[in-house]
Amino acid sequence: AHYAELAGNQAYSLSAFAEAEQYYIQAIQTITHGKLPLKEGDFEAVLHKADITAPLHVARLLERVCECIEVQGNYEDARRTYECILVLRNQQRTFASEDEWVREAQIQALIWREIGRTWTANGFFDQAYVCYQRGKQAMLEAGVTSGAAWACVHLELGSIRSLQGNYDESTRIALEALEMLEQAMQERNEESGYPPVGHPVGHKREEQPGKLYELSKLNERNVHNRDNYNSFQTRTERAILGAPLEVGRAHELLGVIAANIGQFAEALQQLHEALAIFEQHDLATALAQVYSNLGAVHAVKSENSMALTYMQRSLELAERLGNQPNIAIVTGNLGEMATRSGKLREAEEWFRRSLAMAERINEADQISWCNTALAVTLQDQGDLMGAAECIRRSLSIARSMKSTRNIGGALIALANLRIMQAIIAGKLHHEGTNAENVSSSTVLCTRLLMRAMSTLQRAVVVEGLETELVVEGQLILASIYFLLGDMERAKQETVHTLEEAERYELTRMLARSYRLLGRILAVCGEYTQANAYFDRALQIFRECEFRLDYARALHGYGVTLIERRAPGDVQFGKGLAYLHQARDIFADCHANIDLEWVEHVLANYRSETVRA
Repeated sequence: AHYAELAGNQAYSLSAFAEAEQYYIQAIQTITHGKLPLKEGDFEAVLHKADITAPLHVARLLERVCECIEVQGNYEDARRTYECILVLRNQQRTFASEDEWVREAQIQALIWREIGRTWTANGFFDQAYVCYQRGKQAMLEAGVTSGAAWACVHLELGSIRSLQGNYDESTRIALEALEMLEQAMQERNEESGYPPVGHPVGHKREEQPGKLYELSKLNERNVHNRDNYNSFQTRTERAILGAPLEVGRAHELLGVIAANIGQFAEALQQLHEALAIFEQHDLATALAQVYSNLGAVHAVKSENSMALTYMQRSLELAERLGNQPNIAIVTGNLGEMATRSGKLREAEEWFRRSLAMAERINEADQISWCNTALAVTLQDQGDLMGAAECIRRSLSIARSMKSTRNIGGALIALANLRIMQAIIAGKLHHEGTNAENVSSSTVLCTRLLMRAMSTLQRAVVVEGLETELVVEGQLILASIYFLLGDMERAKQETVHTLEEAERYELTRMLARSYRLLGRILAVCGEYTQANAYFDRALQIFRECEFRLDYARALHGYGVTLIERRAPGDVQFGKGLAYLHQARDIFADCHANIDLEWVEHVLANYRSETVRA
């Protein structure tokens, strides 16, 4: 048992979690003579009969097992094992001193936190909340109302509030937890002589993603890390002293919240604080997650090279760790990057990989989000039935979780799908024309647009909807007014969206607003201004390598140019060239509906030229 335990510690220090898990289980089975009922439901009765010696030692080994299986995404097994740990720890109810009693209360509170985290990962927020409250109650009974353990449990409440979209409350909770954690870390460092965690306040860390740590170097330092003075210290034992991991998590949560509400500079600052802490203390699993989050923020800011570097580093690290939850998240983020770049087949592959992983570990939030993202990609490829099914799944999961932000995202995707259906209905009704709106279209078309409008109006007021999605929803609403022929309202809504995109530095939304404004002004006969907005949109899409958006801008611009000029005119030739260029990009992106539409326009003008 002793040598198996040492081998487990060595594997754990090298982030070989699957191997470490097996060694720890081997040690536990030897110590307990195979009596530990890890697959049983009624632990208390079975453990009482088993009469396990050294229950606290076994409980600590089981904690390490839980840490290993959580990294692999086995939340149900982790939850069952944590419950077993609580039973084992409660077998020792006599304490030599009050300090020992208080310490045990904090450890058990943190075990409740870990049980809650497994419920959160599976999308059961109510059950998680009950666990956190039980953890706090255990500390209250021991007279604990502050300190590192209290802050750790408090922080998880903030995480749930963030997932539910209550960003004001989650920010308040995260800041309160961070203050307590930093105080605990300061006291720990003063006692031990360690340097402070992370960078000094106000220090701006230079972003150099090309110089991020290699896992092999992390592992090499990890074996000799100063924090390994007690190689068998569990996560809960580290946490009650004030662990760097917990401080970093608080900064990361604040960064995620800031990103969701459009405060991207603040988000990057908080995420880099977390990154500095995780790097300083060689926390490989946490690094994989913060790399992914940094990549996601840079992607929203249209800083694609930086985003891709962070995401690729996250995936590399997560795969080498066998960290399935982070693999699910970062592959989804890479799918989103591919969608923005117009690589629709690649995006679909990433999303399906993310979904498969998320479903395997039952990561409900990721399953809901990824279905919505996949729906957008399928719609762009012309698979409207597949898109509708993904949206249905996303909404079903989001509603079962009571996740308003995921509900809002799915509703926006649903509205966008109905608009596409309306446009198709309108084009079928007006076959042979290149009409840019459907104001004189069928009853079905109008009904679909009005349903889309109703859906959008519900979605954009959902609590916790990310800022980018709110702005996108407003832009889609403006496009509905355009399609209905209400140019005045369409223009007002688009200008408002443009202002919001500028305010939050949402480059892609800004360029899409320019494109829509160009279409509106062209229909209104304000050609000079329309051209200027189209040119701005094209420039941004080209610079940011948003190929599908670029092709759609070419398509819209090309149609407006050829419709107001006669064949042989310079502007007509320019418009025709734009349409041919758009067609080639649509074909390359596998944007099948867009491709069909532009080919229809080109066919119409070829036939008109022949007749002339």
